[in-house]
Amino acid sequence: MIWDNSHVRCWIFDVDDTLVKYVGFDMYEWYEFIAMPVAKKYNIPLDFSLWKGMIEGKVSRRYSKDFGVPAERFWKEVDVRNLEYRKWMYRQNRLKLYDDVKAIENLQGKKIAWSASSRDCINYVFSLFHISSIFDCVIGKDYENYKYIDEVKPSPKFIEIIKEKCGCEDCIVVGDSERDMIAAKKGGCKGILVRGKESKYADLKIDSLWDLLNKKFL
Repeated sequence: MIWDNSHVRCWIFDVDDTLVKYVGFDMYEWYEFIAMPVAKKYNIPLDFSLWKGMIEGKVSRRYSKDFGVPAERFWKEVDVRNLEYRKWMYRQNRLKLYDDVKAIENLQGKKIAWSASSRDCINYVFSLFHISSIFDCVIGKDYENYKYIDEVKPSPKFIEIIKEKCGCEDCIVVGDSERDMIAAKKGGCKGILVRGKESKYADLKIDSLWDLLNKKFL
């Protein structure tokens, strides 16, 4: 596949597991750390299967409102815990930056970081590894005070927001999951899958971000 670099306006990077890795990540541990305390505080029945469904977009992210807690308040408090989780992971030496992230500096065009985490979480991780200056824009799920919390990947809503906010004409989404690639397709972007996984929706599969500099396809 030959891509004309003159048409590439924006590179949109997923954060978790694309730029940053969490050694020994366990979803149940994560649930216990960030979601369970908030659910208990507000007496919201939220077992692990429900939480997993919320993360995957199979259960409404406004689930908490059925128990008198606005979704925006619930997620704001969850994200406070999520930031503490990242700090804890770092203290445990389990939060790492992939060695190939430095390749992004050599790409032409705008670079955007996009995550289902909050901007505070993203900015904290970026500050740890001194990569904030690489990116022109950071978009988290708390964008406009959680206005779009229902729009989980593979929804292309945040890609549409990024296109409008950053004045993008053509975009390339770089991520590690099938949902990233589906969102790219729905958002009218090319999708590049990294980290050795598989996706039938990806336009290209690479093993390292250094491969983004390969002139054979750029």
